[in-house]
Amino acid sequence: MTIIKIKPEERSPTLILMLMFFCIIGSSITSSSARDTFFLTQFDRSLLPLMFAAVAVTMVGAIMIYNRVASNLDLVRVIFLSSTFFCLTLFIIMLNLRGIVIPIFYVWTDVIISITILQFWLLAGEIFNPRQAKRLFSFIGIGGSIAGISSGYLIRPFVKNYGAENLLIPTIAMIAMISLFAMFLQPYRSVKSVTKSKVKTTVKHKTVFDPYLKSILIMVCSAAVCSRIIEYQFKITAVNSYTASEELAAFFGEYYMVLNTLTLIMQLFLTGYILHHFGVLGGLLLLPLGLAIGSISFLVIANLSSIFAARLFDQAFKFSIQSTSNEILWTPVQKQKARRAKPLIDSSIKSIAEGLIGIIIYFIIVTNLLPSDKIYLLSIPIVLITGLWISNNFRVKKKYISTLESAINHRHLNLENINLDTTDSHIVNTIENALNETDINKQLFAIDLIKNLPLQNWRKTLNKLVEHGAFEVQKRLLILASHRKGFIDKKILLNLSKGEDEIAALAITLNNDKVLEKLFSKLINNLDHNNGHIMAASAVGILRINKDNEKARTILNDFLDVKDEETTALALDYLKSSSDLLPKNTLYKLLSHHSVNISIAALNVAGKRLDEYYLPAIISNLGNVKIAQKARTVLRLYDDMSVIDALRIQLRDSGTPLNLSIGIARCFSSYPQADSVSILRSQLSQYNLELSIACSDALLKIAKTKKIEDDFKNPFLIEIKKFSKQYFGLYCFMMLIRKNKKSILIQDHITTEQRKLVHIILKLVSLQIPNSPIDSHIKHIIDNSDNDLPYILEFFDTSFEKKIRNILMPIIDPEIDYKRKNVKNEQKKNSISTHIKSWSESSHNWKSVIAIDYLLKDDQSLAELIDWRKIVPSPLLAEIFNQYSDDHLSIPITKFKNESEQPMFTILEKTILLKTVDIFQDIPGELLSQISQISRAENYEHGEIIFNEGDAGDSMFIVLSGEVSIKKGGKLIAKLERGASLGEMALLDHETRSADALAEKESVLLKIDQDVFYELMEGNADIMKQMIRLLTSRIREANSKLEQSLK
Repeated sequence: MTIIKIKPEERSPTLILMLMFFCIIGSSITSSSARDTFFLTQFDRSLLPLMFAAVAVTMVGAIMIYNRVASNLDLVRVIFLSSTFFCLTLFIIMLNLRGIVIPIFYVWTDVIISITILQFWLLAGEIFNPRQAKRLFSFIGIGGSIAGISSGYLIRPFVKNYGAENLLIPTIAMIAMISLFAMFLQPYRSVKSVTKSKVKTTVKHKTVFDPYLKSILIMVCSAAVCSRIIEYQFKITAVNSYTASEELAAFFGEYYMVLNTLTLIMQLFLTGYILHHFGVLGGLLLLPLGLAIGSISFLVIANLSSIFAARLFDQAFKFSIQSTSNEILWTPVQKQKARRAKPLIDSSIKSIAEGLIGIIIYFIIVTNLLPSDKIYLLSIPIVLITGLWISNNFRVKKKYISTLESAINHRHLNLENINLDTTDSHIVNTIENALNETDINKQLFAIDLIKNLPLQNWRKTLNKLVEHGAFEVQKRLLILASHRKGFIDKKILLNLSKGEDEIAALAITLNNDKVLEKLFSKLINNLDHNNGHIMAASAVGILRINKDNEKARTILNDFLDVKDEETTALALDYLKSSSDLLPKNTLYKLLSHHSVNISIAALNVAGKRLDEYYLPAIISNLGNVKIAQKARTVLRLYDDMSVIDALRIQLRDSGTPLNLSIGIARCFSSYPQADSVSILRSQLSQYNLELSIACSDALLKIAKTKKIEDDFKNPFLIEIKKFSKQYFGLYCFMMLIRKNKKSILIQDHITTEQRKLVHIILKLVSLQIPNSPIDSHIKHIIDNSDNDLPYILEFFDTSFEKKIRNILMPIIDPEIDYKRKNVKNEQKKNSISTHIKSWSESSHNWKSVIAIDYLLKDDQSLAELIDWRKIVPSPLLAEIFNQYSDDHLSIPITKFKNESEQPMFTILEKTILLKTVDIFQDIPGELLSQISQISRAENYEHGEIIFNEGDAGDSMFIVLSGEVSIKKGGKLIAKLERGASLGEMALLDHETRSADALAEKESVLLKIDQDVFYELMEGNADIMKQMIRLLTSRIREANSKLEQSLK
């Protein structure tokens, strides 16, 4: 099974499907041989094209009835009912196989074959996803090939001993087996549920003939028409060569044997190879190319051998590569839609095409337009049709990719930007009504909606709200007025300026100098006001009309002297419109101030001045996640090239902190210029993965704008290879060390770095197709947790050139492994000792600490390889070395020790323990070590209470040693031992304890307090992100369970 890559869980359904397909193909060969023999020997062979038409008409009716009956029934039940009906009708036909029953039998055989094959592939599509389909469908088809070979081989002796009419006995037996195998497959099905309402909507408004299905339809009809012409040529040539029914039946049997032998060879050695190396398009092109070649050969040499070869090629490729490729095309189509569209395309419409070509052939033969001895000329239209077919297949491939994108994104809601037409009276009235609502939230929403629109339509209402509205509404409108001059009446502003609150302060700053002169005495009095807003706004207003007013200047300078962060920020807010009152160097210093409030206020002022002198100070704020967005907004007001130059200088400065470099890289995403791409590309470093993640994210955002597509025309192959090589090295290191229990933290860090590398690689490969669905699924691809992963992998496999696929697929496809030879070579080149030396000497503190901890615990002989001069002492290393004596020959232990008291458990020991707790297990060890540092070990005596039911939930505990019992109402609920956690959700909420906890033995528990944990999260965005991810995943999991329970 490993040779053909069948996973253990796939073996049973694959084997059952093989047996089921064996029965389908076996029954089709025995029934087809019988019906062809009886019709061609007992009826006028010129009527054969009419039988094609009769098959078409009957097929349309049969499919209509089938669809109506089957649409609301379970597929397995439909297979059972239809198989039973087919067996019954064939039994009746077998008892009356003469006269008019023979053409009925001819037509009915095609109906049975079409419906059973259709049902089979629908069922297989519900069991396997596209990736599995690509790998397994060709193998499943082997069952049909074996059936064809054995049936073809046995037909001659069977007919000789029992007669051609008894071929229906094995046919009936095999059809009966089909329903049995379908029932065995029931547990393996995975059907995406669709509510009835959704199905009806889909059918009514979005017919099955969308562009993708139209392309499939053209392909299917082209194949059907060509196949029917070749079938006619083949059967007429055969019956001219064999006149006796037994000889003809034996010939057909031998034909089917050769056909299925060839099909088997192709399934085993060709189909999988072609699909893997050339994709779906390669599989779709072979049949039309082969038919064109076969038809040309029959044109040149019109004999049984040449048409035998053409027919053989037609059927062999149709039931191997073409069949597998066709079924792969259906896998991204929504299952309910496929169940309705597939019968129409594969049976009804296909049959109509076959029927029409049958009527055309009949007309040509009957009217002697083409003499019966020149049927080889029918190969000319085949050659022409295959040309159209090949052209259409290229369109099918493109639409297959877009349908895969749709299948991946079907559960995502993409909100488009709202564009409001202010000339539409209905829209104007709707917003007017919202502004006049008594609900403040609706009023605020309406203001946000129109803030970038012409405001004249609502000017009267907006002035009324400014004058008499709620405080929040007034404030929002006055802030809007600072950006959108002119929509507030001057008299209203004057009246508001005479007030005693923040609204008055905002209004003062919006008045022009003439109005301020009228308010001068009021402003002078306001300098002694107890409201900071009134004082700051009045001081600014006075200095606007009289720069020499000493009292106002003293108050303003006092505000700007940063004696109090709040008052300084307040003063800056009121200087936005009068920024010339603020000295240049003072603003520069305030832009770089450690206070978030002051920096934001200073940024607002800088946004008004637009002096490039401030660019370095503005950029310095990009490293602070709390104000980075504000800094980016202000930078967008400056000249793009000036900002790019300033960002480049700061990014290339070796003294720039990592968090600022990351912030700068993110900022570049707002500047879709060739220079931005060049700078970001130069910063893609395998030695700094956090910065590389920021750069790759920014590059993809630039690519999505499609403003500089030429820069992304060619893949970033050098960078992709560099990061994939690093990933491969970590993979080989993991293979070497994964069984060592002392390497838990090393394994954790390898996994963390691999996840970062996959993120970077996926972003970089997406640059050529930036608007693909890959970006929204990266986390799930990394976790291998996305239900749509098979579709995404198929999208990758189909969208990228071979060089990229060869690099990418072993990294993200769990079914593809690296070659053993390459792994062994890498492990010889870089052994465990090589990696431990590299990690120990790394400037990355955490890597160095966990590598040194490993070598001390596992193999101290490695210490001789380390250059200890490169290792910087740290508290973490001190904790490790404090446990060892000073007489080690190879390690200068005293260099790393300190005088601190040795704790009961080291930070590394606590980190390993925290990794076993549910809420922490997905947090990288490096981040988790910070949580370890705020935890403390506490001792509890036998019988001592840890907490009681109803106590405040303000901490969580992890059992380090001993035993803890959890009781509710005096009853024992659980006993917890080493590694177990209790009260972990107390870190995230304030709920009281729901049970009692007490120590059953002398126990040591690790305690993490909620308030300290919150402080850590506030200062560490990465831990905050991890906790948010945890909570969202739990919410999603709960929603999923709720949905399942509702079903």
